[in-house]
Amino acid sequence: MIKTALFRLGKNSFIYGIGGAFNRFIGLFLLPFFTRALSPKDYGIVALISLIAVVMSGVLSLGTGNSMGLLYYNEEDITKRPTIIWSNFTLMVGNGIFWYSIVWLFAPTVSILMFQTSEYDNLIRLAFLASVLRAITDPWLAFLRMEEKAKQYLFLTVGGAILTTALSALFVLILHLGVVGLLLAGTMGSAIMVGVVWLFVGCKLNFHVDPKLFLPLVRIGFPSIFGLFAFLVIDYADRQMIERMLSLTDLGVYSVGYSFGMVMIIATSAFGTAWPPFFMSYIKKPDEARQVFGRVLTYYVMGCGSLVVLFFFVAKPVLAIMTAPLFHDAWVVVGLVAAGYMLKGCYLIFLPGIYFAKKLKWQSLIEWLAAGTNIGLNLWLIPKYGILGAAIATFASYLTLPISAWIISHRLLEVDYQWRRLFAASILITASAVCIHMISTRMVANLLDPLLWNFLVLTLFFPSVFLVLLTSSERDQVYRIFKK
Repeated sequence: MIKTALFRLGKNSFIYGIGGAFNRFIGLFLLPFFTRALSPKDYGIVALISLIAVVMSGVLSLGTGNSMGLLYYNEEDITKRPTIIWSNFTLMVGNGIFWYSIVWLFAPTVSILMFQTSEYDNLIRLAFLASVLRAITDPWLAFLRMEEKAKQYLFLTVGGAILTTALSALFVLILHLGVVGLLLAGTMGSAIMVGVVWLFVGCKLNFHVDPKLFLPLVRIGFPSIFGLFAFLVIDYADRQMIERMLSLTDLGVYSVGYSFGMVMIIATSAFGTAWPPFFMSYIKKPDEARQVFGRVLTYYVMGCGSLVVLFFFVAKPVLAIMTAPLFHDAWVVVGLVAAGYMLKGCYLIFLPGIYFAKKLKWQSLIEWLAAGTNIGLNLWLIPKYGILGAAIATFASYLTLPISAWIISHRLLEVDYQWRRLFAASILITASAVCIHMISTRMVANLLDPLLWNFLVLTLFFPSVFLVLLTSSERDQVYRIFKK
């Protein structure tokens, strides 16, 4: 039973991961060209404008991404489930029109507050329009996730990424539109995707809107909005602080390093996309959840923790190869950012108890605790250590998430976590990452010697994972897989 459940989760995570990897690969492939066409200051401008759009994503969604899933799985009459999707879609359209009108009017004021000039008002409007369009499309894509139609979801999201990337290359590299072209590509891509996703998903769902669902959609999901704002603080407050405490150029360098570290989100998002429909299917089977969820955490830590070690290994040489010299110092933040996003996945694994009890307010409180930690550490560490201090603050704030979530959720849902294996895995991963980072700091003129030492660390790390962390039956299973 456990093996079958884990296989289902692993299969869907793998499919979603393919899409995420493809999307990230496209972006990284074009990064050497974009960093030569756009200056660090341009990247800083895009980072801050994107922040505005992301900040408003909470009020655009109204938290219905969470409530829609709860209502969907609690509805035993399958024929009524499309009504939940269409009701949420209608709610997103009306809410999006309202908030876009507000942003359109106040864009000059927002530009002055963030840039001390109103010249970026149209860029703000353009970026926010893309957010509205994505919010409108989300209910249809959520339907595919809840029905575990991972392949169709992959097809649509990868197609959207290819389209947006092609438009970005056209506008920035060929037409030389700079920042305007980069944001215009995102908005045009989102607009086209609304029509494409409707064609493949929306038009195949029986259309029916029930206004009575508007209130429960908002009432259940709304508390999670406050948690979403907390994540925005964790992910983006450091950008504003770096711009004020250091410079817009430092912000551009940090943003590039952060984007490399966020490649870890390929694994985290793949798991995070497959995980909600998976754990929601156990909402009425707590005894089975107790065993399955514990095993999921163990395998997640070992697998994604190993990826984190690889991020520390490749950070400096990859940045040296793929970016212009002005961006080379960004390597110092890559590993820590990747580790932070890996911890976000651990946090998600601890959440089912809170969801099953419908106490989403606790989720928001946990996330605001992490956000407060992030702000305090950024204020302390950025003046002392620059962009490295911001990365340390990001990692520490993400670490508070799983710790706090477990303290609350274990009282709501009992899960058999394998604490000894988790502790051993954490020690091994942390020690290897620290060693690699310390060796990498000595990469100055000759890259060969430090790379050899780091490679030695890897050759010790992976056999240790296999021989120490895995049980004999798990090692036998690995042998059987490779023999096939």
